[in-house]
Amino acid sequence: MNEDLSVLFDRIRALLDPRRNGSPAPPVEEVEHTLTDGYARALALEGERLRVERRIRELAGSAEDATEASALSSRLAALDAELGDLRDLLRTLAATL
Repeated sequence: MNEDLSVLFDRIRALLDPRRNGSPAPPVEEVEHTLTDGYARALALEGERLRVERRIRELAGSAEDATEASALSSRLAALDAELGDLRDLLRTLAATL
């Protein structure tokens, strides 16, 4: 997970924490801004995922590019995990509105 995504995850979790502790809800504007940032990041990750998939298809069957294909497969798995985690957090945050 890159640093930008880590920071976004921290922002979302910080907004969700007061809800768990019975504290007052964070300002709606802050939640909406964070949701917007999160949805934009999810779209960027999905775009990267599509580019990685396309490149893997281009390399299919090429023995010379096996190392690159392996690295891309690892990146694809990481993107899937990041997207899943982000979507779960965004769904939870959106439900607070």
